[in-house]
Amino acid sequence: MSQENKSSRFRLLVIFTFLFKITASFSMNAYVTVTYYNETSNHTITETCECGVYGLASPVANAMGVVAIPKNNNYQACNYNTEFTNTKKPWIALIERGNCTFAEKIQIAGRRNADAVVIYNGPETDNQMLQMANFGK
Repeated sequence: MSQENKSSRFRLLVIFTFLFKITASFSMNAYVTVTYYNETSNHTITETCECGVYGLASPVANAMGVVAIPKNNNYQACNYNTEFTNTKKPWIALIERGNCTFAEKIQIAGRRNADAVVIYNGPETDNQMLQMANFGK
């Protein structure tokens, strides 16, 4: 299914809310709440999980906004000129892991005034969570 068909079939408003807790190793686990409207079922759906680890140098704060992905279909967002599908405040950049550093991904989204950045594992990975070392952002 093409990207256009996917986006026209489901128009999703997604809101991420992050809540953090400190674990014994001082890593920050991210609690993520996703809320979206599914036009096919005509329902608003909310899901919550403890499914992330916060970056070592990242500010600890709640973030809410509409999720945006890179426009150029290179979901890793390593190009300095990457544009996103939404930049209306508040918004959260959703970027696939790989091909450049976490800090570069955060900087690229930051240049477009993202309120937060979520970096996820691609489908070919084992979905292992690691704490980002994004020093020097």
